[in-house]
Amino acid sequence: MQRAHAHPPGSRRGIAIAVLVIIFAMISFVVIAAVAGSGGDTQASALRVETARAFYAAESGAIIVFRSVSAGDDLPVSGSQIDLGDEVIEFVQTPPSGVGTAVIEGRAGLARRRINLEIQ
Repeated sequence: MQRAHAHPPGSRRGIAIAVLVIIFAMISFVVIAAVAGSGGDTQASALRVETARAFYAAESGAIIVFRSVSAGDDLPVSGSQIDLGDEVIEFVQTPPSGVGTAVIEGRAGLARRRINLEIQ
């Protein structure tokens, strides 16, 4: 005498496949969430690098002004720029008499950094 199966063998395979599909979908969602979350970290890191480059460009401009004052040379003209490729130094304001405040801006990508240099 044969026994009747509660579930035919084909339906067990169907359930197993459905469970595997659900597990793979859950794993996919976890991976997508992890990748999407790291995108913000990458952008923040890139902005930090641009900020450092902008600061160093502004600092380089301040050194140019300092050396010009020390040597008794003319200061860079207000509004003039030095293009360094990915960075730009702009002499936003330089005192015409050589005494006063010089404002130097460094730019790199979206980042901007300014240095105010008091010249006496």
